[in-house]
Amino acid sequence: MKDLVKDPGPVTGQDAEPAAEEAAGDTRPRKLGDRSRAWRLAVEAPSRVTLLISGLLTILTWQVPAFSPIEPKGDYDYGLLIAMARHTGLSFGDRIATTYGPLYFLAIPSTTVRAEVLVGYLFWFVFTTGCLVACFQAFQGRIGTRWAWAACVAIAVSFSAVPLTSVITATTGFVVVLAICHALGLLPKWAERSFPVVMGLVVAAMLLTKFSVGLMCGPIVLGAVFVRPGRRLREFAEYAVSGVVGLVLLWIVAGQPPTQVVDYVVRALSVGSGHAQSMGLEPTNNVWEYLVAGALTIVLVVAVGKTKMDGLRWPLWLGLLAGGWLLFKQGFVRHDAHSSQYFAVLFALAVLVAVLWRSAVLAVVAVVALLAQAANFGGGLWAIDPARSLHTFAEGATIVVSGSHRDAVQEEARAQLRQRTDIPQRFLTRIGTQSVRAEPFEQAIAWTYGLNPAILPTLLNYGAYTELLDKMNESWIADDVNGPRFIIRENTRTTLDARFALWDPPRTELAETCRYTLVDSTDKWQLLERGPNRCGGERELSSAQVAAGQSVPVPTAADGVVVARVYPEQSLGERVWGFLFKPDDLTVRLDGESFRLPWTHGDAPLMVSAPQEPSLVLTGRPLETKTLSMTAPGRVVFSVVSRK
Repeated sequence: MKDLVKDPGPVTGQDAEPAAEEAAGDTRPRKLGDRSRAWRLAVEAPSRVTLLISGLLTILTWQVPAFSPIEPKGDYDYGLLIAMARHTGLSFGDRIATTYGPLYFLAIPSTTVRAEVLVGYLFWFVFTTGCLVACFQAFQGRIGTRWAWAACVAIAVSFSAVPLTSVITATTGFVVVLAICHALGLLPKWAERSFPVVMGLVVAAMLLTKFSVGLMCGPIVLGAVFVRPGRRLREFAEYAVSGVVGLVLLWIVAGQPPTQVVDYVVRALSVGSGHAQSMGLEPTNNVWEYLVAGALTIVLVVAVGKTKMDGLRWPLWLGLLAGGWLLFKQGFVRHDAHSSQYFAVLFALAVLVAVLWRSAVLAVVAVVALLAQAANFGGGLWAIDPARSLHTFAEGATIVVSGSHRDAVQEEARAQLRQRTDIPQRFLTRIGTQSVRAEPFEQAIAWTYGLNPAILPTLLNYGAYTELLDKMNESWIADDVNGPRFIIRENTRTTLDARFALWDPPRTELAETCRYTLVDSTDKWQLLERGPNRCGGERELSSAQVAAGQSVPVPTAADGVVVARVYPEQSLGERVWGFLFKPDDLTVRLDGESFRLPWTHGDAPLMVSAPQEPSLVLTGRPLETKTLSMTAPGRVVFSVVSRK
């Protein structure tokens, strides 16, 4: 059995002339067999047992669900909206603006379309199995068959233990490991020859799945193809052509307008640039992770730096630096369970350098990375369950082959959502076939009750990270042709990360106040209906320079909506730190009640007073602010948006 698992070694002179010993007679089948064996030896093709074990390992660590939108306020909301946007023919170039592209189903396939589940499952199975096979063959020559399988099992388990982001995490991790193996010449010939083309296609697919993952992987692969002497130009050309052509073709196959792929890239970059300013989160109980991540990173940088390598090193170092910086920001800007992604990639890198150096010390470093990852995502190593992975895979496969099973799964999800949301029948009757959207979350309401969905350009309110994105949403709300007829709003004052519901995002919420009136409500929900624009021009009332924490009185107006524009001050060092990592929290207080405000919305119109407006009464409290302060020094300008 051990010999079966081992893959063939390089062709030797003895292997080169097998036909010389053949008996006389009809030898055509044997010659064909000899040629096939010679080809397999030449490309170092994996054995069938290696493929079988790798495929089984993929299934036993499977963490890609065929999801139904039953989880509130999370990735399921996002996934459903992306699926709905694709199914209704909305362009991800000029109509939808997010870092999740039209191929998002490769990471989280939706049960709403069985074909997407099939494609997502096939993509992930082939990609993961192929990467595991390549890793096994690369490791085998260094540490032998048994330990090579142990290393592959450990990497697969680590990647699977990142809930709902296993594809996103594992793609980056496999790219890091395979890129270094390619630069060192460790990959089997079949993987080495296909590396530039396959990685170009993977980067293109990830740019259209989760844009930030494509940005991480792109420079790492680019650095790897520039390392090997004598083949840099060819490999760069293969990588560049396959990446660009793959991006365009996949964009078209996903049903997107060919000329708008550039718009998608520009807007995805806008989303990414504002993410740290808007979504930074820093729980005080996770400070230890910075110390562990820093120590692990230093050790691994030194270990990789001392690894002998032919050819140019600096392109790979630059690629790893760029990709690692983006990976660190993705893991620690929103410092919650996201940091487990960073530790998972560190673990894979630690396993690789332990293999390269045959070092027990570096193996201990890998164990520390795995324990840090396990501690971060909450379930610990006990959350790893091959039986559950097998069930998840089987459930998705059953949905693909059985339409009735898929329908039953969706109906069960709808029943759970109807019970949780409990939208009054009078709301549904009034809405009828008119377009409707929910805010700030619960985007499954339209799908649950069979309503006509209206989809915000940034999908969710909090996704308007920058002025550009907020203005996109504002324009859509103001559009009498495309704007929704109804809005179902949750009756709450706070949304994600203690943000104020009427500022999330500011320009969009002001546009809603100008065009929508409250027509019905319950303790949990408000129903807003579209009407003519009731707002006129904006007139400045007062301004003040304030110190951090200093309260200023909010002026009153007989009619209209009083808005505040805040201009917090930042030193050059704070701006640089905000770019390299993330800024400190900016909090605005209304009569002592604190709300988190993204830095990118500092000069936006923040509604602070309109006591006569029923649609701004949340949780029974009218919008009637007396004093305002913020946690940074700066300037505050008050204006009134008049009523027509």
